[in-house]
Amino acid sequence: MTTAVAGQNVPMFVLYAASFVVVLWAVVDAARRPSALMPPGRKAVWIVGFVVGWFVFGLIGAFIAVVYLVGPRRRLNAGRM
Repeated sequence: MTTAVAGQNVPMFVLYAASFVVVLWAVVDAARRPSALMPPGRKAVWIVGFVVGWFVFGLIGAFIAVVYLVGPRRRLNAGRM
């Protein structure tokens, strides 16, 4: 009986571990960006959104991180080149 319960938790653990990696990647990327590239206060808003979203709402933080990585991060990279 214990293995059946543990077997059901493995996919959920993998999902949350992957979401943590995405959130961590977004936090490190946003923290390393110079503040001059982002509008005032946006850097802190993004980082707080990632962390609070992940700790309080679980996968919502990963969704916010994906939105950042696909949207503003790409625009910041394009502006650099």
